[in-house]
Amino acid sequence: MEKIDIVIPFVNNKDTLWLKIFNDYCIKNNLKEKLIDIKTDRYEDVGLINYQLKLINKHCKWVNKIFLLLMNKEQAPNDLPSNVEIVYHAKFIPQKYLPTFNSTTIEMFLWNIPNLSEYFIYANDDMLPFKDLKPSNFFDNGKIKIEWWNEDIRECRNVFRFQCFNSYKHMAFRLKKKTEDFKYLRPAHSWTPMIKSHCSNAYRLLEDVINKHIRAFRTQYQYNQYIYPIFEYFVYGTCGSDIDFLYTQLKEDIDLNHDIVCLNIVPKNKEKELLKRLEESLWHYQF
Repeated sequence: MEKIDIVIPFVNNKDTLWLKIFNDYCIKNNLKEKLIDIKTDRYEDVGLINYQLKLINKHCKWVNKIFLLLMNKEQAPNDLPSNVEIVYHAKFIPQKYLPTFNSTTIEMFLWNIPNLSEYFIYANDDMLPFKDLKPSNFFDNGKIKIEWWNEDIRECRNVFRFQCFNSYKHMAFRLKKKTEDFKYLRPAHSWTPMIKSHCSNAYRLLEDVINKHIRAFRTQYQYNQYIYPIFEYFVYGTCGSDIDFLYTQLKEDIDLNHDIVCLNIVPKNKEKELLKRLEESLWHYQF
């Protein structure tokens, strides 16, 4: 099996330089309403990244490098494992699209990260592994392994769903694939395996419409990372995923008994208990 890297975007909204860039951009571009967003969960950091990196090295010993995508050096967490390589946005995203506070802009250019392996996995910084995983959980004979969800855009019209709809419909259109009017496929919101050269080809196929809608903040007209697995689905075919994945906003009891858990929102009243559970999950492991 070829080397496999993991790519993780990260933002620390307590970094004073990042805050200044954010505020200056909003004021300059008359986006004062976005100043409110900085206080929401989208940019909140409760310290999951250090646990995520350690858990990856505990449960995915086969990983080659972990690429951490940051805006500036002040964003870097302390005590990074030796296999973590920091890559700044300016190294792989065209300058005309910077600064960006939008993960979907970052996702469009993952294939352009210097020295990234041909096979890699993209993960958000709130997606933590709690059981041992293998390369075969993500790749099978040159194909990516994905759990697909069939959805109807009329049933849930939030920005994320519109981006998924855009990605599926426009990729199908360019590849001359027939689809139902309001139905679309999207992968489960988990770790996403990708193949770099295929991602580059997918981007080139939709480059005109992707670039037309790139913005510093999310809009419903954009595309997201799922253009890449969708391209795989239509062009190369994909395999089913056997990963036990949980997406949670911790409204119920803390359940970490899964292969991967996406801790999408951590309520204030759950932070202390969650961090204790994360510490316990790393007991007896030597880094």
